[in-house]
Amino acid sequence: MTGLRQVWILVAHQLNRRWRSLLAWGVGLGAVGALYAALYPSMSGLLNEFMESAPESLKRWLGAAEGPMTAEQWMGMEFLNMLLPLALPFLVMLIGTRTVAGDEERKNLDLLLGNPLRRRYLITGSTGTMAIALAMVLVLTWVLTYVAVVIAGVDLGPGRLAAALGALWPMCLLFGTFSLFLSTLVRRAFLATVIPAVILVVMYLLELLAQLTETMEPTRVVSLFYHIGKPIEGDIHLLAALLMLAGACILSAAAAVTLAKRDIYT
Repeated sequence: MTGLRQVWILVAHQLNRRWRSLLAWGVGLGAVGALYAALYPSMSGLLNEFMESAPESLKRWLGAAEGPMTAEQWMGMEFLNMLLPLALPFLVMLIGTRTVAGDEERKNLDLLLGNPLRRRYLITGSTGTMAIALAMVLVLTWVLTYVAVVIAGVDLGPGRLAAALGALWPMCLLFGTFSLFLSTLVRRAFLATVIPAVILVVMYLLELLAQLTETMEPTRVVSLFYHIGKPIEGDIHLLAALLMLAGACILSAAAAVTLAKRDIYT
């Protein structure tokens, strides 16, 4: 059996095992996006009145500009710029953790590798699973959100919404491969999940504080939330996205090297 076929079988098996959870993620996030879209026509007027008297720090945090709040600003305010980037990485971090450390703790990894399967194919299959799972959830989220956009009569183009969701894919994949690498290194699923989770939350807080206070603004450059940009408003950071994808590839390769050089607990 060729290596590519082995990788594809692993990916298909992992996706088949997780289709219920992926559906739940997509429907759940899509429902939240649909709720935001449906609320815009009734909330935009109230928000515009509120923002006229809001302090500057709050306006920076909400990303408000001069004039009435647009549908792009409303959708990006918390859903696309804060909620999704904070929640989605956990989907792939759990996949990455369970590939090595999780199966090793359950005494399944040695049985799997007892087959004629090279360890690097296991890592490649896990990375492919994370990439496809993310894409599936993002597409389902886009469909459900845009259906609500059309029904509510919100002036938001499908391309802008797709760009905003697609911009999250590289960052989430980077955290997923980081968790995968840690799972080959620390051998504990708990640590391989908690360490990236803490880094993710710290980056989120840095970006939040930088928007609230000018003194914290220089620190936002270390936060990946800042480098996502605001693609729904046309602010696309293509170079940052390519660097995140490069980082994901490097971490995946490092995971393959680390797993190849160590013993498996039985």
